[in-house]
Amino acid sequence: MSYMILYNFYRNATFVFVLFWYVLYTGYTLSTAINEWSSVLYSVVVTSAPTVIVAILDKDLSRRTLLKYPQLYGAGQREESYNLRLFIFIMVDSVWQSVAVFFIPYLAYKNSAIDSASLGDLWTLCVVILVNIHLAMDVIRWTWITHAAIWGSIVATWICVIIIDSIPTLPGFWAIYEVMGTALFWALLLAVIVVGMIPHFAAKAIREHFMPNDIQIAREMEKSRDSRDANHPEVQMSTSTRA
Repeated sequence: MSYMILYNFYRNATFVFVLFWYVLYTGYTLSTAINEWSSVLYSVVVTSAPTVIVAILDKDLSRRTLLKYPQLYGAGQREESYNLRLFIFIMVDSVWQSVAVFFIPYLAYKNSAIDSASLGDLWTLCVVILVNIHLAMDVIRWTWITHAAIWGSIVATWICVIIIDSIPTLPGFWAIYEVMGTALFWALLLAVIVVGMIPHFAAKAIREHFMPNDIQIAREMEKSRDSRDANHPEVQMSTSTRA
């Protein structure tokens, strides 16, 4: 629950900061490169569904481990998963990712004939991919439903952007087709993902390898136990028989 609260702040802040950077370059007008339909679908569908699925299905540790080590519940009382330090870090991460999402494509297309609607489509796709990869990196227990929710939301975003840009009566008609057929579009998409995920990946690696908390240590114990049981099923069977 603590992670989901922080993640919801992060996914919404990242999108809003992208809009904020755009406002700085349009004289603080009310115009936006991301159309209203994409904005609504971002908050209501393509990023909320994975959040709900992961919140319901994911769990830190198994029932067996928690019953054996009830002191692990102390992490919640010590506010290890939700505190001011983590909130500040997640906000800094969202600012960094929004900078990567906005400025990498903007600088690449600055002197080109690509319009703001095409840039807006690229920004939308980049944000959705980034926040879902961010979520996927932190998922502990994968199920087919989790895979479908996270990767399906990315696919759904592509489909929605293509459909919206194929309707002549809507702003940005044919915008995605102006850029999607070029190699630069795909190179920028990859560059944004790599640059945007660097802080989160580095912080996660350092924290889990050099500063693990009790829950992370217990999780590694679970992995070792599951691996041992899988390699030596006769030991598990004999233990169950004695029990």
